[in-house]
Amino acid sequence: AGGTGVLLRDPDGRRPPLSLRHRGERRLFLRANYLRIEAQVPGDGPDGDAELAFRFRGPLRRQRTTLAWSQPTSGGEEWIRRLEEPLLAGLASVEAVQSLRIRWLARSREWRLILETMSGSVVSGFMAPLPIPVPMERREAQGIIAMVDALASTSAVG
Repeated sequence: AGGTGVLLRDPDGRRPPLSLRHRGERRLFLRANYLRIEAQVPGDGPDGDAELAFRFRGPLRRQRTTLAWSQPTSGGEEWIRRLEEPLLAGLASVEAVQSLRIRWLARSREWRLILETMSGSVVSGFMAPLPIPVPMERREAQGIIAMVDALASTSAVG
């Protein structure tokens, strides 16, 4: 709660705006200000409200990510087949993901993406008394845009 945010708008109006802000968290030896990126994306989805869950398996170097509904969802498998490849490709471009939530809200017919990452953040801690900026690389920003585009593409589904 609180803090300053930035709203990024597509100059061509083809994409929904992205909201960016920092969320601070203090741990025993670390103080992090995660970059929180949010988007509300109009589209189509399952008949009822649902949330996508990302599962990470295997050792870090060969980690495999899969996508599933957090609860059984009517017609959900069709949506997984449609969204899994582009969402996972976009996610693979983003380093140091702290959390990712993608919710479908049937009544308002929109997807809500909330991504928290160390990229684009600032960290400090016991061994680093001065804040250390963690840059966001261009490919990471493109991966986030690709996830938004994947969700937006659902509105073209017949």
